[in-house]
Amino acid sequence: MSEVITIDQIRDLIKAEKIKPSDIFGVESLTDDPAVVGYVEAEKRKAVSGEYAHRKRDEEGFDKTKGELESQLKAKDEEIQKLKVVSVKNTIPTLFQKQKEDRKLSDMQSKWIEKRLEKFTPENPENLEKELNAYLDNEIDEYKVVAKDVFGIEDKDNGKDKGKTGGTEPNEGGSEDTGDENKYTDPTQNPFIKID
Repeated sequence: MSEVITIDQIRDLIKAEKIKPSDIFGVESLTDDPAVVGYVEAEKRKAVSGEYAHRKRDEEGFDKTKGELESQLKAKDEEIQKLKVVSVKNTIPTLFQKQKEDRKLSDMQSKWIEKRLEKFTPENPENLEKELNAYLDNEIDEYKVVAKDVFGIEDKDNGKDKGKTGGTEPNEGGSEDTGDENKYTDPTQNPFIKID
């Protein structure tokens, strides 16, 4: 009668002889074993979740760093823009002198604009001349309204060329009509203008 070998005896024999499971069974048999399949699946899930957690940490770190860098770049861009504006503001008086000659502004128009020129801040320093021209057009129009409504000075060009021809035009006799303007702006003729 043959003796029955137990599983424990088989395990002891395998350990003693240093036999690998793949020496006894083929790869297909081992990979079909439910214990091996469950172990492999658990390891896959662990690896995938570990990789996911690692990537998520990396993405969160990247997003945080990206946000910080973007805010720093935005702050630097704003600072550069401010410096450009300050830089071009220093050239505005020179550009105005040229425009004053080109537009043939009257003394009163020039004084009006010069007093208010410091309020002008260009939005885009690259378009300084274009923005300054638009600003001067608005200032000349405003001067005409204030001169007429407050001081009763009628602008003779009736809005032609937005003040580019100056504040007065020759009248029919050929001489320049400045009498009304002088009456209001000349301190010797206007009692409301005080001379210190």
